[in-house]
Amino acid sequence: MPGTAGRGHCLALRSVPGNDAAALDSPYWFPPLSRTTASPNRLASGDAAPGFWIAAGVILLVGSGLRFYGMTRESAWVDELWTLSLTDPSLSLSEFWRRLLNDVHPPLYFLLMRGWAGMFGQSDLAARLPSAICSVLMVAAGGAAPLSRLGRLALMALLAMSPGAVEYAQEARSYAMLMLLAALITVLCAKIVAGPFEHRDSPANLTGLTVAGIIASYAHHFGFLLAFAAGSVVFAARRNWRAGLSLAAITASFFCWLVYDSRYLISAPPEAVTWIATFPLSATGAWFTRLWLGDSRSLLALGIFAATLFATPRFRRMAQHHQVLAVGAVLAVMTAAAAAIISWRVPIFSARNLLVVFPALYLMIAALAADAASLSSVAAAAGVAVLLVLMWPSLGWQYTGQSKEQWREPAAFILAQPGCAKGPIYVYGDKTPYKYLVGKARPELQLIEIPLGKVAATRSQPAGDCPIALWAGKISPDEFAEMLSQLPPRSASCRKVREFYWAFVVTRDPDDDNCREIP
Repeated sequence: MPGTAGRGHCLALRSVPGNDAAALDSPYWFPPLSRTTASPNRLASGDAAPGFWIAAGVILLVGSGLRFYGMTRESAWVDELWTLSLTDPSLSLSEFWRRLLNDVHPPLYFLLMRGWAGMFGQSDLAARLPSAICSVLMVAAGGAAPLSRLGRLALMALLAMSPGAVEYAQEARSYAMLMLLAALITVLCAKIVAGPFEHRDSPANLTGLTVAGIIASYAHHFGFLLAFAAGSVVFAARRNWRAGLSLAAITASFFCWLVYDSRYLISAPPEAVTWIATFPLSATGAWFTRLWLGDSRSLLALGIFAATLFATPRFRRMAQHHQVLAVGAVLAVMTAAAAAIISWRVPIFSARNLLVVFPALYLMIAALAADAASLSSVAAAAGVAVLLVLMWPSLGWQYTGQSKEQWREPAAFILAQPGCAKGPIYVYGDKTPYKYLVGKARPELQLIEIPLGKVAATRSQPAGDCPIALWAGKISPDEFAEMLSQLPPRSASCRKVREFYWAFVVTRDPDDDNCREIP
């Protein structure tokens, strides 16, 4: 090889097809990639073809419909009620900050929801609307990926039909915002590493990646893991001071919060992490598959599609030069590996948190389809279509199944009881969601906690003006039956059970002298 003045020169001057300048610029750990391979089928006019915009518009409309349809079919569950109670605009600013700084999650989402609730209220529709909007914007972000038109449409369609994206678009939690920021980070990282050669050093792309990474870090801890992975990929690929500054900015901006939050991560209450620590790994995998592709049939179809493509010599020659595919794989692996390592100390490895890698995984599928289109556009489109069809049944369950325990329904039942002004009422677990639902209407209602796992230690006390003896939410029928068996015995008239979905209300007969004690 000529010009062996040093290792860097050897790498820079390696032989590549066509002696393309973009390939010469590629880092040694990414395969050489020409401008055409990076962004095939790009129009010089900036995708002015009307067919692309029509198809993208249809996908966006379908994605919007999937997210807004049936948004309030199920009432808010306990995690959403925690969001609502923390961001309640009736709280004083000092109390809001106290609760915010005592929560394990980064503060950005709750800060935004506090302002949103002040303007639009806290109904289920108002609380979930920001998530739906973020999820629709995530679909639109897929259209900016450095892929062919078919590849970008495939990415948008996969994001639009994603079971996990649709599910969390209808929840008042930070996951939809996290997926939007993850999509932006993933697309920008791919554009910097594998986009058209003249755009790779664009300050706008690098600035956008830095800003999105910082915002994602303060939206969710897993946002920082992905942002750090993306910054590392860009720094390794570009190897210049701008990329290094971007990575440093992402890391340094989150460091202060990480130091502050470490006191919670180190001494987190058992109930906050026990469910993750005890959740079987096989169940986590099944949950992840359901959120990502719907079920094992979709996963099998994807495997067959990929295996068929890689069995073709011509495809293998193209795929080994496809940096977009490599970017998606590296981002997903680095983020998941970091989460697994951290979980040795603090259990955080759950399918729900791993939503952050979905855009990277969908980007890989879209990159495969874009490469396959060079062999046969019909076969590539058919492969993506089959995958989308197989994902559809899981979306149907989203609009017909019952997955969230009921809280507002038992709260309405309790508030409808005559003379129920002061209580007391026993509640199962943390009383925060119970108090949020009934505290404003009945501020003097006394709620007495039955701690999780300590039901047998519950002591009886005299009943008050309320016929409600016990309210238990987020508990299965079997667990509720076990709980009743551990409470002090009562006659049947003193424990009449009103059942809701994974929620129960126990009433007593106020005229029965044997029912003067609760629970």
